[in-house]
Amino acid sequence: MGRILTVFILIASLLVPPSAWAKEPATPELTLNQAIAMALEHSENVKKAEKEIDRTYELREESADQLDYVPTAPPGNKYVEMAWANLLAADLTWRMSKKNLTAEQDEVALDTCRKYWDVLKAQEKVKVAEAGLQKADWDVRRARVSFQVGMIPQADLVAAEAQLAGAKAALEAAKNDLDNAYASFNQLVGLWPQDRPVLVDGVNFAPLEVPDVNVEVGRIVAESPTVWLANEKVTLQKYLEDMMFYTGEYRPYEARKIEVEQAELDAASAKKMLEEVTRSLYYNAKSLEESYRSLQEGVKTAEENLRVTKVKYDVGMATRAEVAAAEAALAQARQKALEAACQHAYLKLAFEKPWAYISLAVAGGGGTGGGASGSTQGR
Repeated sequence: MGRILTVFILIASLLVPPSAWAKEPATPELTLNQAIAMALEHSENVKKAEKEIDRTYELREESADQLDYVPTAPPGNKYVEMAWANLLAADLTWRMSKKNLTAEQDEVALDTCRKYWDVLKAQEKVKVAEAGLQKADWDVRRARVSFQVGMIPQADLVAAEAQLAGAKAALEAAKNDLDNAYASFNQLVGLWPQDRPVLVDGVNFAPLEVPDVNVEVGRIVAESPTVWLANEKVTLQKYLEDMMFYTGEYRPYEARKIEVEQAELDAASAKKMLEEVTRSLYYNAKSLEESYRSLQEGVKTAEENLRVTKVKYDVGMATRAEVAAAEAALAQARQKALEAACQHAYLKLAFEKPWAYISLAVAGGGGTGGGASGSTQGR
């Protein structure tokens, strides 16, 4: 009988649903730099880019082995031209793979900053919703008392109760947004979806200082992997312009000349596009700085209003509902200021690395695809 009971207990334990022994959420403290390091370590795109460097290097070496001497034959040697063109193309691909690794790292870092700040904004949104619920609760209490003594019609009471219901729904929505922000962030850095890391870095607002916009835009564009590649393709086509048989078949000179011109147009287009994006990011950041100043004034005004209302409440000149309203107004003012600060910080980083910003925008603003599957990754 005892053996049968033991077997039954064992079977019962196997039937316990997974949620019954789910892990407790972890709450590690994370700075922004730590989060970026974790995301880079966890990104499959970065790992793939690292392997691509090794792969293209091997192909470059193989192409070099096929051309084990510097060609001195006159133009028209089909096999020499083909081998030489293959080596040039393989060398460019290898050098570009190194640029791609840096671009992937930039993209992961920028995306991590954005999602780190998204969590901070979502937390602030929850605070606003909680303050709004508290205000609505006091409004309903006051409305009920006023209705009982005949100071307001029933319609006003119904409206106050509807606002309370809306405030409760808004709080639940804000909590869902916070959970979603955490899930997205955790996926990127390799944590479990249910983890709730404590993000210890806030957002320090600092104006974007650029002595000369034209000089800075030129420097940034010159560092762009896309512009660099476009320029290198021009160089490659100029080499190939002197080769009649580099594809294995005869190519007319005029066709080769046009290919150079096309590459030059592509390079000019890539440069122009990146310049436009970079300048736009700069001016958007500067415009936001003006807005942020007014938002900060709004915060100061709300803080002073709350201080005065609390003083009045202490001496019996204000109600608890008025204090709750002042607290809700302050929470909203702080939320708007934080969102502006986060957006400004993101624009500053995007201005420095516009190619990462463009890549994230093309991807729909959703992550980098950098390998993040928090549900299957342990710490």
